[in-house]
Amino acid sequence: MASKFQQNSNIAAQNQLAHWLNETGMSDGHKKADLLRKSIELLLHQCSHMLPTHLENVLSYVSDKSTDIKKQVVGFIEELSKNHPQFLPKIISQLRLLVLDSVIAVQKRAIQAASIVYRNTLLWICKENGELSELQFVWDNLKELKLLVLNMIDSDNEGIRTHSIKFLEEVVLLQSPSGSGEEDFCLDNLPSHLPFINRHALEEESEHIFQLLVKFHNSQHISSVNLMACMTTLCLLAKFRPKYMPRVIQALGDLHTTLPPTLSQSQVNSVRKQLKMLIVNLIRHPSSADMIPQLTQLLADIGMSAQEINKLVPKDRRYKRVGDVKNGDTPAKRLRIDSPHSNSQGSDSNSRSDFTLFDDDSSQGASKSAPIVTEDTIFEGLNNVDNVVNLVMSTLLNCLPTEMPSNFASLYNPIPNSGTKVQKRHLAKLTYALIKNEPEVPPQPLLSDIAAKIPLLREEEEKITLKNAVAKLQESTKAERQKENAVSKLMEETRQEYLKDEERRNKDKEKPSVPPTPTIPKLKQKVKFLKLQEITRPIPKDIKEKLMLQAVERILGAEKEAAIGGASQIRAKLITIFASSYTPEIRELILNYILDDPVNRIDLALSWLYEEYALMQGFNRHPVTLQPKMHEKHDQNYNQLLCALITQIAERGDPIMEASKDLLLRKVYSECPVVTEEAVDYLKHLVTEDKVAMLALELLEELCIMRPPRAHKYVTSLLCHVLSENEEIREFALKASVKIYKRGTESVRRVIEKQALLYLGFMSLPIPPTEVMPRHTRVWNDDAYKLCLNLTMALFPENEELIVEVGRVYGAAGAEAKRVVLRAIEGPLRAAQWPQGTQGPQGTQPGGLHPACRALLQHCPRGAETLLTRLVHILTEKAPPSPELVSRVRELYATRVSDVRFLIPVLTGLTKKEILAALPKLIKLNPVVVKEVFNKLLGLQNMHEERSPVSPTDLLVALHLIDPGTADLKYIIKATAMYCQQSCSGCAKSPRSRC
Repeated sequence: MASKFQQNSNIAAQNQLAHWLNETGMSDGHKKADLLRKSIELLLHQCSHMLPTHLENVLSYVSDKSTDIKKQVVGFIEELSKNHPQFLPKIISQLRLLVLDSVIAVQKRAIQAASIVYRNTLLWICKENGELSELQFVWDNLKELKLLVLNMIDSDNEGIRTHSIKFLEEVVLLQSPSGSGEEDFCLDNLPSHLPFINRHALEEESEHIFQLLVKFHNSQHISSVNLMACMTTLCLLAKFRPKYMPRVIQALGDLHTTLPPTLSQSQVNSVRKQLKMLIVNLIRHPSSADMIPQLTQLLADIGMSAQEINKLVPKDRRYKRVGDVKNGDTPAKRLRIDSPHSNSQGSDSNSRSDFTLFDDDSSQGASKSAPIVTEDTIFEGLNNVDNVVNLVMSTLLNCLPTEMPSNFASLYNPIPNSGTKVQKRHLAKLTYALIKNEPEVPPQPLLSDIAAKIPLLREEEEKITLKNAVAKLQESTKAERQKENAVSKLMEETRQEYLKDEERRNKDKEKPSVPPTPTIPKLKQKVKFLKLQEITRPIPKDIKEKLMLQAVERILGAEKEAAIGGASQIRAKLITIFASSYTPEIRELILNYILDDPVNRIDLALSWLYEEYALMQGFNRHPVTLQPKMHEKHDQNYNQLLCALITQIAERGDPIMEASKDLLLRKVYSECPVVTEEAVDYLKHLVTEDKVAMLALELLEELCIMRPPRAHKYVTSLLCHVLSENEEIREFALKASVKIYKRGTESVRRVIEKQALLYLGFMSLPIPPTEVMPRHTRVWNDDAYKLCLNLTMALFPENEELIVEVGRVYGAAGAEAKRVVLRAIEGPLRAAQWPQGTQGPQGTQPGGLHPACRALLQHCPRGAETLLTRLVHILTEKAPPSPELVSRVRELYATRVSDVRFLIPVLTGLTKKEILAALPKLIKLNPVVVKEVFNKLLGLQNMHEERSPVSPTDLLVALHLIDPGTADLKYIIKATAMYCQQSCSGCAKSPRSRC
């Protein structure tokens, strides 16, 4: 009776499971997630025999859009790896997809589950319950999963980094040998006979991951949450793998001395508190016995008192070494270091001395001098090959019976992990118990028992301190009871609902049906609805595409009919939707239709462009019929259409197209929603074509002016033509560049200035670049220098501070380049001067310091002194030098410029003392220059009625008083004669002159 009830219950559960799974596929939102949760619980705990049937159905929700559903699938995979590992070949690849999910929450949950799945997979491989091909398939996927999570330690998300740290902690624990005697799963449990498992490589990998964790722990840009998680991980590894203890303590010490500078004060306090707690836990752990001095020193550095530290250190370890010294004994670790077999000159007698504990009576007499027998000494002795060989030979000779017992063949089982550290440690325990007459040590548990005892987080403090722990502890008995109660309650509610539905249906059947009235005829029978899917067959793909193509052809051919019927706009909308939403064949058909009569159909082309632009920007949902491929860009269709229209219009040789080419190109470029880089590059190419060169330049100029937000991207295609060898193209590009510079935004002005300075910098190169002279034989000449200067000189009236950059290049250039610069800059400088009697730029008064001169005087580069001299000469030709100019020239002459010619333009602004001091140098100059100096000082070239600081008499006296040591006598005589000549001619011309 009970079996029948159980069978009925199983059938009801199966029916309920199928019902819930069907409802899940047709539901949305929270209802769908709730139904899937119920289905997974029922499938795992009540209908586990139905897993092969419904596994694929549940795993199909990996690609669902809902985050909650994906997280439930992750939990389902985690439970399967625990309780049903035979399905690992089917679920391991799905877990990889979830780790790579685009949702952060799903990624974190998947990495958390990956820690548990990794451990359970290794346990399953050890049991070797599957075929070799399945084992290798799961192992390969597991390695790829491990690599994915390893790379996520550099993720931008803090939570993902934390979960990755905990996963790597699990990997290091599982792939490293256990240094302690704890019955924990480790590298030694992995089978060595499987071809795809290499223990040595796995151990090296765990070492590499541990070093990576230490490096991440010591990073200067780590966040506080990641730092505390990494600290906890390293300390846990040190506890369970004692070989890492010294390096972990070193890392904690480094952290204490150099905390990351990115932490706030509250975070620093939290990190130090966590560090203190972890060190205290390490001191209490048995494996830290040899590192007590380092740990106590670290606690003292943190701020703990000696009394507090003494309370923390266990008493047995606190007084161990003191007690050993008092008793005349040596600790076990010291014995191993100084034992005879560690000596390179060891002999057989030395080897035997390690194992005197195995002799019958000989050890009794020498017990005082023999070392203390402990489990560690036995373990060390088993690591010596000579000792093991002696033991085996002695046993074979003395301890074996003459005949094999009859039950030996049936009872003997080979040792699965012989030769490993775990097996040696176990053998040492047995031997030690035998010697001490203690009860026999229980045998090593099986792998399944080990799996049941493996915790993911071993101590309570790790649970408290790690907010984002990767894996939960195995559920306790209370949690198991709660789960069973929840499932049974769920099944009971379902059964009650099922019974109520059955009772309701039975009542409906028992109701007496009213017989139809004979006088009223039955007018209508129940209509049977037909389902289209049942009565039709799907059309093959090639036939559907052919029918669509024919339909589009009919719509394209109905241009006149649509115009007559007033449906032209609807027809155009249909065509653009077909073109942007269907196959490439339809796109090509519509494009050819537009290009057959582009003048009348250009509006249709622009409508199509705007439809593609709406799809590209996400204003419209992308059609299912034309989903973009993974390797394609989202703007590919728009860009292809725009470039196809432009190239076909520009390159088709039809007479109709040639006549309207300018109009069509201008319309497409001016009215399309956005001009792509490829379209701008094509315009740049068209400049090289003789027929459409000026049109392309005009379009580039219009793009820069009419589309200000993207003008900084377009203007470079125009600026490159200021170096063109074609004079017409060069002049147009220069004028357009200046026009755009005047009207453009700040970003456009910066781009133009940057390009101008780039071309200007070419002048300092030893060989002209290909942009200036594309021919093979490239040699500088005057024309090449002028090409490099033309854009800067054109911009000079708008930005006079460019003169500083000209001076910088002038100082580094050669003599030819300097000569070209001096000639080229004279025109812009004269044009930049303001008329006499008017205000200069930026409110500068007449006669004030010119902005260009001020900029060059403030930032005069080395080697540009002659350029500055020429600039001052030009600026003082039509106006007297201002006091500011005289002051700056005087300062430069005293500090940097030693050429006395630098003073000539401002002589009338200098003091009498300064003029007389410079007179010996002035008379040594060229006679033409000396004549100019006397004219300035005598006032013969005074157009502004400025008064000379030196009278003619004083000047003549100064000439006679010049020391012959400072200037040769011939220069003095020539200068005096020239002075008399200029003075006499001045008196003859101007009676009011000062003769």
